[in-house]
Amino acid sequence: MAWMTYISHWFEQDDWYEGLQRANMSQVRQVGLLAAGCQPWNKDVCAAYGDRFAYCATLAIYIYQLDHRYNEFKLHAIMSEHKKTITAISWCPHNPDVFASGSTDNLVIIWNVAEQKAIAKLNNTKGIPASLSWCWNADDAVAFVSHRGPLFIWTISGPDSGVTVHKEAHSFLSDICIFRWHTQKKGKVVFGHIDGSLSIFQPGNKNQKHVLRPESLEGTDEEDPVTALEWDPLSTDYLLVANLHYGIRLLDSESLYCITTFNFPSAAASVQCLAWVPSAPGMFITGDSQVGVLRFWNVSRTTPIDNFKLKKTGFHCLHVLNSPPRKRFSVQSPIKNHYTSSTSEAVPPPTLTQNQAFSLPPGHAVCCFLDGGVGLYDMGAKKWDFLRDLGHVETIFDCKFKPDDPNLLATASFDGTIKVWDINTLTAVYTSPGNEGVIYSLSWAPGDLSCIAGATSQNGAFIWDVLKGKMVQRFNE
Repeated sequence: MAWMTYISHWFEQDDWYEGLQRANMSQVRQVGLLAAGCQPWNKDVCAAYGDRFAYCATLAIYIYQLDHRYNEFKLHAIMSEHKKTITAISWCPHNPDVFASGSTDNLVIIWNVAEQKAIAKLNNTKGIPASLSWCWNADDAVAFVSHRGPLFIWTISGPDSGVTVHKEAHSFLSDICIFRWHTQKKGKVVFGHIDGSLSIFQPGNKNQKHVLRPESLEGTDEEDPVTALEWDPLSTDYLLVANLHYGIRLLDSESLYCITTFNFPSAAASVQCLAWVPSAPGMFITGDSQVGVLRFWNVSRTTPIDNFKLKKTGFHCLHVLNSPPRKRFSVQSPIKNHYTSSTSEAVPPPTLTQNQAFSLPPGHAVCCFLDGGVGLYDMGAKKWDFLRDLGHVETIFDCKFKPDDPNLLATASFDGTIKVWDINTLTAVYTSPGNEGVIYSLSWAPGDLSCIAGATSQNGAFIWDVLKGKMVQRFNE
C-alpha cells in the first residue's frame, strides 16, 4: 500500500550496546513517504470536497489537504482499515470531515478526516458495494448498489437508522457501472449500465429503465459501458453522459432527448472520465482512456476548446477542486448566458462561433491515471502543481537499495511490477513492464550492473535490465 523510507544515525561508542539503545530510542526518524498510486480496478476511487481530495489504492485511502500557509496540497492522512479491495468512496456533501468507502468484503465504512479514524461500519451488505454515494437529500444516509441492484440506503444515525431498499431501483437487465444522485431534486437518481443505457428514478414521476442508449447500439446486443455520469450543476434536468466508444452526450432527463452529441478530433479517442468545472458555467473536462489527454469543452460547441497531453498513460478518473474565493473567474457572455431562465431550468445552449475565444478557468483538476499516477493540474496556469508519475497500487513485499547508489531504492509489489525510486525526489524513475503476477522478492546485481532479479508467484524468476527497460532472461524451472 505504501512504503516509508527511514534513516538512522549511529554514533561511535566504546560500548556498542549503548549505541544500539540510543539509536533505537531517538535516532530513527521518517524522512520520506513513497505513497501508493491510485488503483485502476474500480470507477469511483477518487473524491473531493473543498480544499481536500482523496484517492484509493487497493487497501488504503490517501487524503490530501491544502496547506494555506504555503498554498500547496500535502498528504494529510492515510486510512487503512479495509481488508479487501476498496470499490468506491464518496464525500459527504454536508460535512467536509466525513466520507464513506466500500470494499469487496461487503463492508461500508464511514470515516472522519479530522479524527483520522473510522466512526461507523456496516458489515454484510448483501452484495459488494460496487458503487457508492451519499444521499444529497439526507444528512446521514449513504446509498450503495451491487451489479444489478437493488439500491440500498443506509441511514447511519437517528430513529430511522438501518438499511432500507429503494422501492423501484432493482431488477435491472444490465450491470450498473455508476450512479449519481441529483443535487437539487430530492430523491432523483440516475444509473449508468454496461449496455450503454440509463435508468432514471424520480419521486412522483414515471420510472425510466434502460433508456437513452447511444443510437449506434439501438436494436443490437452490443455493449458500450457508461464510463462517466454527472448532473449539470446549473440545471434540474440536464445530464452529461460518456460512453466508452460512442463518446459524450448532453441529455434531457425529463423529455429523454439528446440535446448535443460532442465530437472528438479522432475516431480513436474514447472517454474514461469527465467533470464539470464549477467556476465556469457550461464548461466541463474529460480524460481520454488510451492516452492522458485532458480536453476542455463547453456545452455551446460540439468540439473541444483545448487539448493537453499530460501523460502517455490513459486517465482513470477526474475531479475538479474549486478555486479559492480570492480567485475570481470572469466568463464571457456565450458561457454566462447558457442558463437564463428565472426558474433555473436550462435553455438550449447558444451557438458559439469559432472566433470567440475561451479563457481556461482557475481551479485544479485531480487526475488519476491507469498506471497508478496521481497529479494535481492547475487548469488556469496550465501546469502541474504536483505529479507523482507512478505508484504501486498493491502491497509491497520487498525493497533493496542499489549497492553502488544509495539514492536508488527498488520495490517489488503484489501488482506485478518492480519500481526504482529516487529517494531524494521520492519519484519513480524506472518501472518494469509488469504482468508478472505477484513479485515477492528482488535482488540488485552486484557491482555497477543495472539489473534486478525478481521472484514471482506465477512466472518463475527473471532478470530485468533497468536501463534498457526489458526482461533479459527468465528462469521457469
